[in-house]
Amino acid sequence: MSNRCILRSTTMLSGVVGCAFLAVTAAWADDPLLTKAPLATIAAPLGPAVDAVNEKIDAFGGTIANQTIYGVNGSITTPLTRPYGFQLDGTIGSLGGATTAAVAGHLFWRDPANALLGLYASENYWDEFGGLNVGHVAIEGERYWGQFTLQGVVGIEFGNSGTSTTPFTNFGPGIFLNGFDVTTRFYDMINLKYYFTDDISGYVGQRYVGGQNALALGAEVAQPIGHGMLASAFVEGRVGEGDYHGVWGGLKVYFSPTDKPLMARHRQEDPNNWNVDNLFGLLNNGTASALCLLGPSKSHKGQCEAPFVP
Repeated sequence: MSNRCILRSTTMLSGVVGCAFLAVTAAWADDPLLTKAPLATIAAPLGPAVDAVNEKIDAFGGTIANQTIYGVNGSITTPLTRPYGFQLDGTIGSLGGATTAAVAGHLFWRDPANALLGLYASENYWDEFGGLNVGHVAIEGERYWGQFTLQGVVGIEFGNSGTSTTPFTNFGPGIFLNGFDVTTRFYDMINLKYYFTDDISGYVGQRYVGGQNALALGAEVAQPIGHGMLASAFVEGRVGEGDYHGVWGGLKVYFSPTDKPLMARHRQEDPNNWNVDNLFGLLNNGTASALCLLGPSKSHKGQCEAPFVP
């Protein structure tokens, strides 16, 4: 079986795993007996979903799908009623020399000792080919045990299409037709994260975005700087089908009323910001063809080959 077939065969499996993950998360969240906690703990109220209003901001740069990317991510997270919270994510930057921007929201229930379950929605924009958009609506979940966190989103992606034309003269006059066509389909992003210490984490994960699969890897190293702030350096990578690859990294600062380590911030404050990953919902849907003005032609990834002259 070819590597491509193997990767594609993981699509259904990833959906089953993702749905099972969310179902188990919900069951664990609703049934405290599964935690084997003593009766006194079971009777105690859950901790707050978000312990206080907090923010994070990061500057990042790298490459994705053979395009240079850089920009700034920001998030603000606030408690609602005790077991519920809300986070708003924003991104502004450059992708391939054109402006890209994104906004996303997380509405969630969380027991910071056990799990998170909520709704997630996002919209990414890229100022190319007349303006391209990709949106995502998903269920979001996290499960905590010891130094491990299993986290992910499973849902639907959708968007628009756009094309551009470029003239060429090899083998005679012709036109390249390039663009992107985002279709409505299932998607998922899942990480298994491990905290080597309270301030050092790494993860391995799976992605099915834009109709293609990829392996996801990442790491973050943090250092407290006082006054409720924590600074970190992070790096992320993707290796998958076609142009589904990339590496980016940068520096991040967390802000909250009290000092706490990285693991506690991730479980008591801010869910993951998925905005850069969501861009692959656009980039994995590229289209290219060639039209030879002298007549029909063969084409391969936008390259006109030996046009037929009547």
